[in-house]
Amino acid sequence: MKAFSIFLIFLGLLLFLSIFGFMNVTFGFLMGILFAILFGVEGIRELVNKNLIGIGGVLFSAFLIIRAFDLFGFSSSISQVFLAFIASYLIGIGLQILFKRSVKVNFWEKW
Repeated sequence: MKAFSIFLIFLGLLLFLSIFGFMNVTFGFLMGILFAILFGVEGIRELVNKNLIGIGGVLFSAFLIIRAFDLFGFSSSISQVFLAFIASYLIGIGLQILFKRSVKVNFWEKW
């Protein structure tokens, strides 16, 4: 709950900066920040649980932050965002398989 309250404070500050003309805040920008935070938190949670798939969430979160703030003069289309999502999780899955001694996925154990 504390993370959500910090997000709301951050969102309010961004909106005030937009009102006073210091920053151009759009709906797309806000959605990019929201999803960057969600993917980052989920990635870190997975890494804490020793699942290397979480690297995919952290990578995609970093990509969304770079895209939202136009860092390094980088802009991308929706198809490139989708490809970055797939690429980041493929990296995470590959690292999980490479460094995990045994990756068991038994579908029938769940039933």
